[in-house]
Amino acid sequence: MNLRFALILVGVASALAADGDKNKAPKIWDENALKDWATPITGVNARPNHYTEAEYYAAPVDDLRTYPVYHPDFEPAGYLDSIRNRGAKVMIEQGKARTKAEWITAGSLVWDELDVPLVRTSDARIIDFFRSREALKKYPVRIDKGGRLIDFRWVVEKDGGLKLTSRECAACHTQLLPDGTIIRGGQAHFPPPPTPPMVGMLFSAFSVPKEIGGELSSPGEGLYAQFGVPWLADDIHKNMLTMPIPEAAKLGDADTPGTIARFNGSPYWTTKIPSLISVRYNRYLDATGTHKNRGPEDIARYAVLVGVADDGSIGPYKFFTDYQRKLRFRSSDDALYALGMFITYGLEEPKNPNQVDALSGRGAQVFQRSGCAGCHSGSDYSNGMLIAADGFVPPDGELSKGLNIMRGMKIGTDTGLALKTRKGTGFYKVPSLRGLWHRTFIEHSGSIASLEEWFGRERLRADYVPGGRKGPLGDKHAVPGHEFGLDLGVEDKRALIAFLKTL
Repeated sequence: MNLRFALILVGVASALAADGDKNKAPKIWDENALKDWATPITGVNARPNHYTEAEYYAAPVDDLRTYPVYHPDFEPAGYLDSIRNRGAKVMIEQGKARTKAEWITAGSLVWDELDVPLVRTSDARIIDFFRSREALKKYPVRIDKGGRLIDFRWVVEKDGGLKLTSRECAACHTQLLPDGTIIRGGQAHFPPPPTPPMVGMLFSAFSVPKEIGGELSSPGEGLYAQFGVPWLADDIHKNMLTMPIPEAAKLGDADTPGTIARFNGSPYWTTKIPSLISVRYNRYLDATGTHKNRGPEDIARYAVLVGVADDGSIGPYKFFTDYQRKLRFRSSDDALYALGMFITYGLEEPKNPNQVDALSGRGAQVFQRSGCAGCHSGSDYSNGMLIAADGFVPPDGELSKGLNIMRGMKIGTDTGLALKTRKGTGFYKVPSLRGLWHRTFIEHSGSIASLEEWFGRERLRADYVPGGRKGPLGDKHAVPGHEFGLDLGVEDKRALIAFLKTL
């Protein structure tokens, strides 16, 4: 099973009066901010449930510093002994008031060092694998130009033990360029299968028995807990309950590097790993607008949700036992707020090699003339609104209160993710177009690999073979919807693409 599949086994805008003012971290898991944060899920007509403040803050804080893992040819002499000798250290000081700049700096460190405590291991077999030249040659992992295995870290726990661990947010949101340079916040592309066998062992820690000393869920039960949509009579995920293990592994390996079957999502309707560099320009998070983005605190809450506090439950539907859903650890509000500040304000666009010229200038005119600015408006190139998927009628009343909906607008995008998963809000968000030039995949599922492909009418054909993700149901399938610009002339398309690449 590949790393991407193994990984899923498991309110208020920032009030900084001025950059020089100091403030302490706010309460992140705050009931008042949480109550209307999530978008209701269609078919249940309820927002996803969330852990209470009491449940969340009862979990112990784990904010330990972590350190890079080097390829054997790059590891400094005595490196591991020097880490052991430092002992357990906390990433950042808690309870300290900081300026905006200081929060961003602290968040940069948290971004680099935050790990997944559940997968920490001292298993000699796993550690020897990641320190073996021969193993890393046979099963390549992502290594930057400094020889660092960018998805893994070392940590010294409070008992003094040295363990191998995995990075948290930065694992999926660090882009590695061919020359070994990294883009922090960019779209990750994990190596294609076969995935190193020890990676599967590392992430087996996500499996938690149903009760103390009890049995683990069967593979089928585990898959269904991640993806099942029991309120749908024709739920495609029902077959997972009886799916043989080899078939389940094959389903996981159907992901294209750079896409992922998200928890609450689906291996049938995967999503591309998004760039976080432009997240500040989006008023909603996730392709289906599952949560509002009101500022750094919401980014911090989302890190909590993805990292530890999402049990998938919606309305009366639950997928884990009380023992399975119990929080084993959490990060401090200081670390999370710092992380939210860094992601919101500190992630920087890499230098854009596409400069404004006569062709892109003409493309800007095509952009306006073709009506693109109707949705992708302003300096953010997004109106920050939600568009209903075909077949979904947005509700009136309390459930739609506070949602920015473009009523009467349809774009024809595939409805699978929006209507047939637990991320099924019935909507797709209008994304920001900033940073399009370095996004490897276009369109929420990652099916499209370039702007040129996106503006080709042939992608609408049933026998089309996408340049990006193909999916587990066959290589040939249409990539429907968003037909704006498909009928432009060749030169207008070329100019429009040139303009979009400058954003």
